[in-house]
Amino acid sequence: MNNMKIQSARKATHTWLAGKIKCGNCGYALMSIFNPSGRQYLRCTKRLDNKSCSGCGKIITSELEAVVYQQMVKKLKDFKTLTGRKKAAKISPKLAAKRLELAQVESEIEKLLDTLTGASPVLLSYANSKIEELDARRQSIANEIAKLSADAVPMEKMESISGYLDDWENVSFEDKRQVVDALITVIRATNEKVEIEWKI
Repeated sequence: MNNMKIQSARKATHTWLAGKIKCGNCGYALMSIFNPSGRQYLRCTKRLDNKSCSGCGKIITSELEAVVYQQMVKKLKDFKTLTGRKKAAKISPKLAAKRLELAQVESEIEKLLDTLTGASPVLLSYANSKIEELDARRQSIANEIAKLSADAVPMEKMESISGYLDDWENVSFEDKRQVVDALITVIRATNEKVEIEWKI
């Protein structure tokens, strides 16, 4: 009888942005709550908990949803134009940039190794520390590429997402959440600005 019950994971019901929206000031989750008039507003959970954040200001949930929807439509349009022009539908711009950065770092390492033949002990010591530094960077970029590749959205899924955005008013709440999850990593919001970190 004294065993504490663990609450099962609750599904979002107030906004399809749930789980993605963070306070633009402290980074804590924003929660959609009703005011006495029945309108939904977003509130910083850290401010609600202990007042240690100044909060996100007055953000009406439906207005933020409208802004994010418009940005998703624009982002998908830009993405399709870019991939169509470059015929690189399976590679996101972010992933392509990271691969280029990795190639540059590997090139620097190779150049350093080429200069080591007959090098003095002082030069060898310098080169070794520089190579270690570059290798750590190379590993970090490789990890980012692996993550971006895992998160990459297949073009077939892009087509279905595009279809959902075209008929957004009739799309189910759960499907809206899946679209947001496929396109967006996080949304940082205050009443003055909205920053969206994209997966594409």
